[in-house]
Amino acid sequence: MRLHTFGATVALLLVLVSGEDYSNFEEDVNGPLVRSRRSPAGLTGGISELSHEEAEKRLNKSLEKLATGDGPTYRLSKIHSATTQVVAGSLTKINCDLVDADGKEERCDVEIWSRPWLNDGTEITINCPNKELIKQRHSRSALEYAEKKTHKKSNHHNLNKVEHLFAKFQIKFKRNYHTTMEKQMRFRIFKQNLQLIEELNRNEQGSAKYGITEFADMTSPEYKQRTGLWQRDPQKAASNPKAEIPNIDLPKEFDWREKGAISAVKNQGNCGSCWAFSVTGNIEGLHAVRTGVLEQYSEQELLDCDTSDSACNGGLPDNAYEAIEKIGGLELESDYPYHARKDQCHFNSTKIHVKVKGHVDLPKNETAIAQWLIANGPISIGINANAMQFYRGGVSHPPHILCSRKNLDHGVLIVGYRVSDYPMFKKTLPYWIVKNSWGKKWGEQGYYRVYRGDNTCGVSEMSSSAVLDDY
Repeated sequence: MRLHTFGATVALLLVLVSGEDYSNFEEDVNGPLVRSRRSPAGLTGGISELSHEEAEKRLNKSLEKLATGDGPTYRLSKIHSATTQVVAGSLTKINCDLVDADGKEERCDVEIWSRPWLNDGTEITINCPNKELIKQRHSRSALEYAEKKTHKKSNHHNLNKVEHLFAKFQIKFKRNYHTTMEKQMRFRIFKQNLQLIEELNRNEQGSAKYGITEFADMTSPEYKQRTGLWQRDPQKAASNPKAEIPNIDLPKEFDWREKGAISAVKNQGNCGSCWAFSVTGNIEGLHAVRTGVLEQYSEQELLDCDTSDSACNGGLPDNAYEAIEKIGGLELESDYPYHARKDQCHFNSTKIHVKVKGHVDLPKNETAIAQWLIANGPISIGINANAMQFYRGGVSHPPHILCSRKNLDHGVLIVGYRVSDYPMFKKTLPYWIVKNSWGKKWGEQGYYRVYRGDNTCGVSEMSSSAVLDDY
């Protein structure tokens, strides 16, 4: 009995002095006693080399804690050298290259002093030549502490993983939260969104992958501010002119990008102006098909001069077509550049490059939409953007319960269609090629592939096009 008590005391002293984590020891209680023996390098005051793998593990953990607290965000680029020393805990010294939130890389000296018996038991010091010295202590969060006290180890590990993902998210998308309270709030939203991502992946019927995007720390209302499509008045829409659908055979695939009729992907920014980008994309394509010249038209003109819509607070393609006709036409984007907010209208009629004389609605039939597309050009559509918030790539085919065909909230542009074949699984996935307006870093270089054939996310509910005037 005395021997057992002595062994437990030695084990406790090892934790207190060395700072090493033996929390998994009880999982190996039947293992050999030699697990608790210390090597000569671990003697108090002794300095020993630390493997780069272990140094990377310790440093990343401390950087994550730093980023999720009040400290700056860094990511590790390369470790040059690392040592560890037992001195009132464990002192780790690492010489490494760190990259800050602005993407600037610098060689720095880092010290991590771990004293786990204290509430704020770990102190990290970062010394970079061209930055202020950083010295900060961090402790367990209340949630981590509660999980540890109740032995919920799996939850504890999951929390560490989420914190790691959140730290990486902040670096990649350059998030700098103003207060600790804001950061904690964004972390809670981030965790909730991870559950939505898991649900989308679990129920995906196509080949799409959903994951962390620039919208991962946003609530649903905040995300909707990046869309901006209004709901149509059904009675008014019923009186819209209808497009004539050509009776043509459909090739297996068709893409207006390959024919020079689609401009580069644009970015509407933090502004609910999707409706404007959808309309200008449609008109750019129609003009290019007609004339062989691809021009880029001004969305900002619509934000400033279209009085039927509300600029960054949303709008409707139907209104935009009518506004362009009323204003007199569209200027080039280079003459009337975009800046993602409403200003005074300064339309210059001498700089008109394209005119509109009306607009047409297409039937809610995906075969007819494809036929019209081939004969005329890209098509403005409304879509439910639920799945787009976390879309990373692949053919998106969420079930209707997760992406209702009725709740259209985003205006985009159909530029073509294709089929993905999977002979091994005897499966094909027909899809639409959809141009978005969230920049090239979103989705597949700014594009969205969505399943074609069952009105996924309402893709065929609201398709329309301008009618160009001779000019």
